[in-house]
Amino acid sequence: MIRLTDRPGTDDAPGRDGRNGGRSVRVRVLGRHAPGSLLGHDWLDCEITVTADSVRGQFVTLVTERQLRNWQDALERLALGFAVRWLDEEHGPELRIEPGRPGGVWVTVSDAEESGVTLRVVLSPAADWLDQQRTLLKLVRDAYPFEVVEVAPGVHAWRGRPAVDQLPE
Repeated sequence: MIRLTDRPGTDDAPGRDGRNGGRSVRVRVLGRHAPGSLLGHDWLDCEITVTADSVRGQFVTLVTERQLRNWQDALERLALGFAVRWLDEEHGPELRIEPGRPGGVWVTVSDAEESGVTLRVVLSPAADWLDQQRTLLKLVRDAYPFEVVEVAPGVHAWRGRPAVDQLPE
């Protein structure tokens, strides 16, 4: 769903051969959290992976329809040059992206509540990285369409099907 990586040939860190694009932050959708269950079908199990030289961190989280809309809004704010926070809930990991030097971004993944771990990497992504993120978001939405609707407070039904209390007797 999110793939932020150094562009190939990025060599701005110390090391024998430079970084060569080795740093990345990825959010991968693993699948539906509870397929077939009205209350968990549209939640997506996701894994956030941060790789930076000799460090690798993995965090698991759930992503909801609202959070996907928030990610779309965050991409628009990033395009305008603003820093963004995503998944900034009271539980689970949080992702922050801040514009850095020209063409670069600072990406921080913080799992303060669960593990207490925070990882921050500086990336020099390809020039079209925002368009790539929009494409990945569309692929996720196409692969995992939202199929549950809240028909009344606390009452859920499958989209396009009548709610149980609306069925004829």
